[in-house]
Amino acid sequence: MFHCRRQSGNQMYGLPPNVDFSFFTGKTLLQICIGAHDLILNFDGSIAVTVVSSIKCTTPGGQQQTYENFQQAAAFVANLVSEVVVTVHGDPAGTLMLEFQGGDRLSIFDDSKQYESYTVKAGNRMIVV
Repeated sequence: MFHCRRQSGNQMYGLPPNVDFSFFTGKTLLQICIGAHDLILNFDGSIAVTVVSSIKCTTPGGQQQTYENFQQAAAFVANLVSEVVVTVHGDPAGTLMLEFQGGDRLSIFDDSKQYESYTVKAGNRMIVV
């Protein structure tokens, strides 16, 4: 397991520069699970992302909406099912951004000072942010 959160007091440190999320590229979003406090994204290749932080949804036209309530984000996220990831990257603040073949983008934020914001499980590898 790889923990990205390194805390000092109440500061978040995001992602180290060497985290490689390239295993997402070419993977299809197969299933979404929406709960009261979490969002689970299941991709082919045994990749899963569990989100308990806020997300930002961006359309190909550039319209953006940030959600803390996953039920409100359901329509956007459901439209990503069967879409293929074409670009992925993480930034130093801890944000994971997935861009899909249709041009939609999903950004997952590391916005908690005390708790995990999201986890990525890829086969035997787990990244906790």
